[in-house]
Formats: sequence, structure tokens, C-alpha cells
Amino acid sequence: MSTRTIYNHFDGKEKLFSDVLHDSATQVADAFIATVHKQMTGTDPRADLLALGRAFVGQRTQFPEHFAMVGQIKAEVRHFPAAVIDTWQQAGPARVQQEVAGQLGRLAEAGLLRIADPARATSHFIALVTSEITIRPYGSPSLGPDRIRDCVTRAVDAFLYGYGAAGRSN
Repeated sequence: MSTRTIYNHFDGKEKLFSDVLHDSATQVADAFIATVHKQMTGTDPRADLLALGRAFVGQRTQFPEHFAMVGQIKAEVRHFPAAVIDTWQQAGPARVQQEVAGQLGRLAEAGLLRIADPARATSHFIALVTSEITIRPYGSPSLGPDRIRDCVTRAVDAFLYGYGAAGRSN
């Protein structure tokens, strides 16, 4: 089958790329949500946040092809139509962020975290669990599972320092 035939079937190259990106982002978000729902207990904030952080970071190793595509998008974002970016965001990243926010909100409602602004707490959590993993010198070898676990643990401990419920030993 020729490239032209494939593009014609998908109404062009942009639509093909958009469909592939949407399907991939949906698959990643679905897997993340399923993992989180299996692992969250709602009773132990540290254990739950560790599970949430490992699930968030684990997406990158579980779906390397998707995140390679995301890396390309980030590098070339101004060359992609806004509709393609929005479709990707709604199918994947926005759903993942909503799940993180929902889990943090449930922990706060249970009195296990102090969260006044759920959106800000979600941004802080995501930034903390990804910072040591994504901010490394270019060309650095990828981190092994033990280093990733240690990075997520430090991030969760920092998050609990700022958002842990008063009077609880976290």
C-alpha cells in the first residue's frame, strides 16, 4: 500500500497523525487510571502518593513510543495545528491530570492532606515526581528502577511536607 493511499484513507497526513496521537494518548491515560484505581487505598497518604507517583512516572517506561512522539511534538509544537494539540491534550494529559487531582482531592476529603487549591497541588505533585527524572543532562543514560523509586520517594516526602495533614506522622 502506498503512502498516498494511507493518507487518502485518513483524509491526509495531519488527520492520520492526529488519530494516531489521540489513540496513543487515550491508551496511556486509560492505563494510568486503571493502575491508580488498583493501587490507591485512600487510607495511607504516603503509600497512596507513592503509588500515584510511580504510576505517573511509569507511563514513560510503559509507553516509550508514545513519549518519543510527545517529545517530537514538544520540540516542534509551533508546526502542529492547535486542534491536533488540543485533541491530544484532552485524550491524554488532561485526563491524567484530572485523575491526579481527583485522587489528591479524595485524600484531602479524608483529612489525610491539606489542600486549599487542588489545581495547584496537582501541578506541584506532578512537578515534584518528574523533576529529578526529566531534568538531567542531555545524553544521560535513562534512570534504572531503583533510582526512579528513590526520586519518586523524595518527591512524595517533599509533597507531604507541604501538604500533609497537621498532626499526622507522614
